[in-house]
Amino acid sequence: MNDSNSFIPEQNLPTRSLSQYDVIRQLRFPMIVLVTFAHSYGHVADDFYLLSSEWNTYEFLKLLISQTLVKVAVPVFFIISGYLFFANVKEWNLSVYKEKMFRRVKTLLIPYLIWNLLMAIKLKSFSWSLFWVYWKPAGIQIDWLGNEQLMTAPANMPLWFLRDLMVVSLLTPIVYIGIRRLGFWLLGLITILYLSGICAFIPGLSAYAVFFFTFGAFLSIRKMDLVEKMKRYELPAYILSVILAIAMICTYHTSVFSSLMLVFRITGAIAVICLVSHISQKGQSLLCDSAYFIYLAHYVFFMSFIDEIFFALFGISTASLSFHYLLCPLIKVAIFVGIYTSYRWVKTKLPPICLAE
Repeated sequence: MNDSNSFIPEQNLPTRSLSQYDVIRQLRFPMIVLVTFAHSYGHVADDFYLLSSEWNTYEFLKLLISQTLVKVAVPVFFIISGYLFFANVKEWNLSVYKEKMFRRVKTLLIPYLIWNLLMAIKLKSFSWSLFWVYWKPAGIQIDWLGNEQLMTAPANMPLWFLRDLMVVSLLTPIVYIGIRRLGFWLLGLITILYLSGICAFIPGLSAYAVFFFTFGAFLSIRKMDLVEKMKRYELPAYILSVILAIAMICTYHTSVFSSLMLVFRITGAIAVICLVSHISQKGQSLLCDSAYFIYLAHYVFFMSFIDEIFFALFGISTASLSFHYLLCPLIKVAIFVGIYTSYRWVKTKLPPICLAE
């Protein structure tokens, strides 16, 4: 198991950023719970295009959570990754770049390889595509030119985020120079590129990664307080997020949905950061620390036995499907938290010589 702080590449933040660090720390667990829901819902019914007299609670919950609310999770992780990458950089040079890349070998690359190999064992197959483009999930997006953009992912599907994060991290010298020389012009350009949907899912260099990582980096390089900056747009972000969420539900499986989703990712990320900033508390939490482990493991160890036990006890109906959808992902998350907590406890009890080995 890798240290969950890997979701926060830079841990040695300046003292003035302590409140930001607390908020970022608290953001990780609810966002990873959303990610878990994203991969636990099954498929929304093919005929569930628009709300009608035929819709039911189960389909509505899946659409609301797994196809709408979860869209903010990955943007939040990219924003904080970009922000923290440059948070304590006083002077950008080759030495700083090498140090940061070395850290990411341990915190990103090695876990990425290990957990994709574990997925390969589960799939009982091996090819180099396991590490880059193994899946082409159902994430289809329509760009401004009317073309379908198809999402790609490695064997451990959720790790497409790590894949793209590693690539954009390698390109941080370009990001840094671009922000320094072009400033808001660069931000405006990548915003248009992102909203256009063009180049949305280039393997390793998705528009999502480039836009949200650069957005976080921009705030950091310009020495802006991430949380306070988001709070300036708090009320509009809340209002727009609610309106966009409703509109997304009503336009699911249409080309309009794609455009609404892209804007919702932005407003939703701002809204979530502001919301968590009001409820975050200082101090450490095993829930927050367990987020990285849950992220790496939940798609490999899906724990389907929990689903089987649930349906054996309650049968299959609209009501049981609804409760299953809301309850079982949380049970699985709780088990992962328990495993991680046990690991941490055992680790603290081992003598130093064992830890060194």
